[in-house]
Amino acid sequence: MAVSSEAPTKSSIRVTHEENRSTANAAAQHIIKPFASLILRPGADELAGSPRLTPNKHAERVCTIKESQTADTWIYTFENSQDPKVQAAAEHRLYYFAGGGFRGVPAKEHWMFCTELCMKLPEYEINLVSYPLSPNSPALKSLPHLELLYRALAQQSIDENFRITLMGDSSGGNIALVLGLYAAAEHLKAPSTGPCPVETVMAMSPATDLRNENPDIDVVDPHDPILSRKLIEEVAHGWKGELPLSDPRISPILADLTLFRKAGIKVDGVTAGNDVLTPDAILFRKKLDECGVEGDWLEWEKQMHCFPLLSAFHVREGTAGKDWIVDVLRANLNSAANASKSSGAP
Repeated sequence: MAVSSEAPTKSSIRVTHEENRSTANAAAQHIIKPFASLILRPGADELAGSPRLTPNKHAERVCTIKESQTADTWIYTFENSQDPKVQAAAEHRLYYFAGGGFRGVPAKEHWMFCTELCMKLPEYEINLVSYPLSPNSPALKSLPHLELLYRALAQQSIDENFRITLMGDSSGGNIALVLGLYAAAEHLKAPSTGPCPVETVMAMSPATDLRNENPDIDVVDPHDPILSRKLIEEVAHGWKGELPLSDPRISPILADLTLFRKAGIKVDGVTAGNDVLTPDAILFRKKLDECGVEGDWLEWEKQMHCFPLLSAFHVREGTAGKDWIVDVLRANLNSAANASKSSGAP
């Protein structure tokens, strides 16, 4: 991948820029656009609470997927079928929150993406989280549920000596960021207990501002083959429930992002040029930089929303985006290990 880096001397966020787009990718976006409304049509409303999922059969051909519950939340853990002892020894656990407009369960591409992470990152235990969905579990119901889940996972991380990465795409990226801020705030109440259980957050095409007031959304709208201003406004109103759209629990761009820096949480991300969520995601990334939060971001022009998920369909740019994420996640572990050695920690 030919890249250039945007890294001013005082910048805490490192940005990798990509602009090329294959003819096949351009054609795929053109073909998808007329059918986007069908692709994103919500299914039957899920009951309140964490919905129990059926693992994708294609993913199960690659990995063993184990179902469990923590704090009344269904979690699906991926294991390398050929060598299950590899993930069993992992000292880092990644919890993935799939996108779907806060109302849809994980799709095939989410299951397949998690299998890729499992196979490529033996240092991590990969977990897919089934979080409560709207309309029966809007933010005011879902977020307290997820806070209970986080507290349970944080206690496990202390008892079993592992660190946590929160990751998500689209609406799931919003959840990962909001939960990361909650983790930071909880840690800062008692920082003497050791490092924050959450070490990093990885957000792919995240929804960062549910007010959707950015005028640049209208500039991108004609070029987005999947989303639209109309759709993201509909999704935002479905998720917010009784909360105002300006509440930082649903619009993390309005939160105190210095919490990430104070808690030592690195925030990484991916944005795509042909994605109506990108204008606000870039503002969010710049705000992270202003707050001194460490992070690595991939900014790829002319790509569609959540393009790394296209790796499930062997699309070249999707595979490249997925590989970038894998490289960053692997580098995060190496950086953490070096920092631990420098501090003299056991």
